[in-house]
Amino acid sequence: MLDKSFFVSTEVQEREVSLQDGSKHILYFKELPAIEFNRYWNTVNSKDENERLYGIAKLIAAGLCNSDGTPAVTVEQAAQLKPDPLNSIMAALQEVNGLGDAKKD
Repeated sequence: MLDKSFFVSTEVQEREVSLQDGSKHILYFKELPAIEFNRYWNTVNSKDENERLYGIAKLIAAGLCNSDGTPAVTVEQAAQLKPDPLNSIMAALQEVNGLGDAKKD
């Protein structure tokens, strides 16, 4: 049997997200299974422009959550984010999933 460290945790992780205006916000994230990132990478490489454009919104909607683990935004809401918040949220989501520059415990 594989060790539990091979699998996503069900724990919600808190991260402070900073925006260019200097504001700081506490947001919550879930670890996502590798298949979600594979889906994202396949989507952003799609020949369909609409698919490519919504790939990041789908990933954010899957990983950004409320403190109780319920979804914080829909795909449609995530698609309406401004560039700075979108990039900050995506960086935190990558960090939570071990894909950022540094892991936090």
